[in-house]
Amino acid sequence: MLKVGIIGYGYWGPNIVRNFNSANGSMVSMVCDMHTQSINKVKKAYPQIRVTTDSDELIRDADVDAVAIVTPVFTHY
Repeated sequence: MLKVGIIGYGYWGPNIVRNFNSANGSMVSMVCDMHTQSINKVKKAYPQIRVTTDSDELIRDADVDAVAIVTPVFTHY
């Protein structure tokens, strides 16, 4: 099972989490977002997924095999 960490739970984040959780052989183990409102949405929709506001914590977590960065386009460079 591939355990995925998601950075960014804004506009596209909920779709990406749903898709990884629906795909055979993968699951989302952790989500990071800098906004408390987004963190609360994750907690409500997916209480089993751990959350953080610190991207370094997610990247270094032993329970995360891959990271999807789902942030606004202007942050991609």
